[in-house]
Amino acid sequence: MKMRVKEINVKSALTYSESKRRYTLSPYVGCTNACVYCYASDYARRYREMNWKSEIIVKRNIAEVLRKDIIKKKPHHVFMSTMCDPYQPIEKEYKLTRRCLEVFLEFPLLEIEVMILTKSTLVLRDLDLFKKMRRISVGLSVTTDDDEIRKMFEPNASSIEERVEVLKVLKENGIRTCVFISPMLPMNPKKLASVLKPHVDCVFIDDMHYRWRVKDFYEKLGFSWALENEYFERTRKELLELFQ
Repeated sequence: MKMRVKEINVKSALTYSESKRRYTLSPYVGCTNACVYCYASDYARRYREMNWKSEIIVKRNIAEVLRKDIIKKKPHHVFMSTMCDPYQPIEKEYKLTRRCLEVFLEFPLLEIEVMILTKSTLVLRDLDLFKKMRRISVGLSVTTDDDEIRKMFEPNASSIEERVEVLKVLKENGIRTCVFISPMLPMNPKKLASVLKPHVDCVFIDDMHYRWRVKDFYEKLGFSWALENEYFERTRKELLELFQ
């Protein structure tokens, strides 16, 4: 499926989340990782008619608008991103995420805490900027230990092995690292924890949201058991113990 790209200008860059008490920043809308469980479109009513797996909206002036928003809003905590993977392939061309990071570096006295979440190895491109930022955390979403399962659920994303290697490199370079085990896919928790634990500073674990979206997909693969609350609670407890 050919990706369609639409460039737009935006009037604001930072969106405040009351529930999370932080700002979010999304240089793009849409994501070509093609994760079958993605529910980002439910949070973006303006873009619900999009095909989120084959259409990308590029906010071409996002860095310039971010600069104005920082001056006006003086954010303490910014999360990248809720509406996209900030390091999906199109970032190689537009470099909007990198330009936004450069803007954050213009405001050292504000000590803005930036949290990045991605599934992509491209994040290592910006290691030079991370090293200059006083409060930066880089999170990798790692939802299973089994790359065959990853291919079923996240067909266009980097492999599990590649994501673990990214965490390793970031950690070795003094960057605070986090792993997001969210959503929790079928997995061997012992194997997952063993490869991740040496390379992460914090762990976030969450269940599958909007289960009705993926119910048929799970049933087709014979994974219905992995949507049960019992599986989540048992695996979550085991993971927390293993990461201690």
